[in-house]
Amino acid sequence: MNSFEVRLSTRTVAQSIPAQAWIQFLVRQRWFSGKGRTITSVQVTATCVVDSALVVAVLRVIYEVGEDEDYLLPLLLCVDCPGEAIGQIEGRPVVDALSVEEGWRRLLEAFGRSQHPGDLELRIELESNFSFRKGEFVMGSTDQTNSWAIVGGMFVKVYRRLQHGENLDVEVCRFLTRAEFPLTPVLRGSITARGAFGEATLLSVQDLIPNQGTGWDLACKQVSAVVNGQEVDSKPWEELGVSLAKLHRVLASPEGPGTSALNTPDLKAWAQLALALARNVLTELDGAKLDPACSGLAQVLRFRTSNLLRRIKAPQIPSGVCHRQRVHGDIHLGQVLWNGDKFFIIDFEGEPARPVEERRRKYSVAKDVAGVLRSFDYAARAGLPEGAGAKGEAIANQWRNRSRSAFRSAYEREIGGEPFLPNDPALSDQLIALFELEKAFYELRYELSHRPDWVGIPMAGLLDLTNAKKPV
Repeated sequence: MNSFEVRLSTRTVAQSIPAQAWIQFLVRQRWFSGKGRTITSVQVTATCVVDSALVVAVLRVIYEVGEDEDYLLPLLLCVDCPGEAIGQIEGRPVVDALSVEEGWRRLLEAFGRSQHPGDLELRIELESNFSFRKGEFVMGSTDQTNSWAIVGGMFVKVYRRLQHGENLDVEVCRFLTRAEFPLTPVLRGSITARGAFGEATLLSVQDLIPNQGTGWDLACKQVSAVVNGQEVDSKPWEELGVSLAKLHRVLASPEGPGTSALNTPDLKAWAQLALALARNVLTELDGAKLDPACSGLAQVLRFRTSNLLRRIKAPQIPSGVCHRQRVHGDIHLGQVLWNGDKFFIIDFEGEPARPVEERRRKYSVAKDVAGVLRSFDYAARAGLPEGAGAKGEAIANQWRNRSRSAFRSAYEREIGGEPFLPNDPALSDQLIALFELEKAFYELRYELSHRPDWVGIPMAGLLDLTNAKKPV
């Protein structure tokens, strides 16, 4: 792939590619969060020239309702571009730089320079004596909120949506790296973009964690195996409980964000937020176009709505019995890596649909515990082999319950008598149940917006939760 000397100023980029071309590109991207909203315009508000063929642009997307979002988008000028070009600049095709290997490598060469011209400034930050290594390239999955690749044995992540301030993933990983916590990625470097908007993290570089796949991969394999009559080991899920407990302990340490007492107003506020989310999602469900099977689930869910909403209430936990702290915020089986012996925990951005300020707040660790418990339910449904039938579903549900129990028991053993959860098992169950319900409604909203084919999974989970006497 050849490149050319072209003037890549903000004005040039803005004038060369029309708004409609940006819109057509954005709506096809998995990481674009504006699907379902009407875009009125897209504006290029700032750029930074990395080299003669690569520019990092800030795209401001303006919606019909008066809202807007900013995205950081590396753009590469090329010839013989693989895939469809977004548009042209001075007659040269321009593509998303992260769709091709050359774009990744050119972007990472920014670590070797201290100055990058433009009205967008790139600031380089390195941990320890890191120097970027060239080597094998592996493109990451496109079915992600962010983009990633493995380059020279390092894991490189680019944060697509511009979030003001330092990205939470980098913030938390830096703390855990300096704390020498062994079960999360080691942060090696980051690039921050500075402009009129302030600062935002563009990318991070972490040590690659050798692994056999995610917890989701392992869980789906186990579901398929048990449905086909094979035995599986619950030991990995015990290890997951231990890993999460150790993470919570280091995040609660005085050297980190620390802890605050969990009081009644906190519980009431969380219950109110969960109830508001549930009502909003049920309203969205009423207007959604569903296939016949999901339409049937939706009708049953509407019939049980009052029962479900009554379950969303603040537990009567005395103030100060346990604490709140920084948590992962979006942990599930896809956010953990299994190496055959233990789990490593990754991706500390929190739930992408929530405001950054909300994700940075201190919560009960029950939020993370509930996230993993919900993920077992997802895997039990998504991992079912074709034609498993009612018998297969029953076997998968048994696997789910055993796995949930193994995980939670190991977590609670590792935490011991420390005030992470209430010592009273009934109160602990109620607290986890509150966050499970909230998570299930969050999942339903996410699937309605991004994966309509999966809408049935959180709906079925919500129906199970209306029947549950207590969490497993």
